[in-house]
Amino acid sequence: MRPPFQQATCMDLLITLAETPGPSLEETLRRKVLEDFFTDRGVPFSVDGAGNLRVLVGEGPWEETVVFDAHMDVVQEGFEAKVTRDEDRLMGMGVADDLAAVTLLAHLAADLCDRKVALERPLLILFSTGEEGDGNLKGIRHLVAEKEKPPHLFVSFDLNFDHICLTALGSKRYRIAAQAPGGHSWSDFGLPSAIDSLMALLTDVKHRFGAITATHPGQASCNVGTIQGGEGINSIAAGASATFEFRSVDPKILNRLDQDLQESLASHATEAVTFSCTTTGERPAASPVESHRIEPMAVKAIHDATGITPKEIPMSTNINVPLSKGWPCVCMGLCQGGRFHSHEEFLIIDSLAQGWEVLHAMLPDGRA
Repeated sequence: MRPPFQQATCMDLLITLAETPGPSLEETLRRKVLEDFFTDRGVPFSVDGAGNLRVLVGEGPWEETVVFDAHMDVVQEGFEAKVTRDEDRLMGMGVADDLAAVTLLAHLAADLCDRKVALERPLLILFSTGEEGDGNLKGIRHLVAEKEKPPHLFVSFDLNFDHICLTALGSKRYRIAAQAPGGHSWSDFGLPSAIDSLMALLTDVKHRFGAITATHPGQASCNVGTIQGGEGINSIAAGASATFEFRSVDPKILNRLDQDLQESLASHATEAVTFSCTTTGERPAASPVESHRIEPMAVKAIHDATGITPKEIPMSTNINVPLSKGWPCVCMGLCQGGRFHSHEEFLIIDSLAQGWEVLHAMLPDGRA
């Protein structure tokens, strides 16, 4: 018989995780918290070459295995110095995205091992690295690269109950740098500016984006995230840079946008102004795999526990890479919260108990 949900114990671990630094690609300290948690409870675990922490429950072939995943990294500086509680809410960066899921998976691993539960299929519980920011899905890429065949099911737990994701929203991310001669704003007036040249290039990129996507409304986006450059108000800029991304649910559109970007770079370069372009991240777009089997199961698990009927939407998550390789995948939430990626991020505390029920409903036998 399954023991009752231990909310206080979960809260303690969640707060410790949130107050421990763990930005993308620097998750070691937060992973150490989990390692200590498992060591204290006698739960066997391993750490792979990408820094993922793995707990395997049961034995059997990989093709029969169910994978439960939650990412350990948190955006920006990667932690909240002091998590606070306000009535029914826990507040602090990372508490909902994605440390609530990490906490619930950690307790699931401990509970299954303590009770020596025999599941119908092997269960790999994965605490992954590099999902946020420029992590470029490091942890999941490592797992996928070592497996020749798909598992029975890959479930990534991330964010709220309101949505599930079966479709991978792809992205291509870039950093473009412009270099120009520079000079004095008066005596060298007329020389090309790196800032002006970069802005002209980005304007062309946006124009081409509009032309390509005019017949595909709602299928793609383009965003310039940061712009830097110049040396002073009385200097013609010798250097400037920008970061931006394309997103689309269609890999063909992403490839076309990338081709047009390369054409823009070539057409805007001159003897005086040069451009360099670096791809800083890429998440493949992919269509659902075995959605007829997975969607009803995920929807029922959430609805039975919460009364919410989740809507399926495309998202950019840890399922992008495995889905693109033909793995049956779903991304779904284990909590309810909001204001993600900010210090005002919050978690509805009582939703943890609901997430615990969702988690058990998704287990290989659904009865543990």
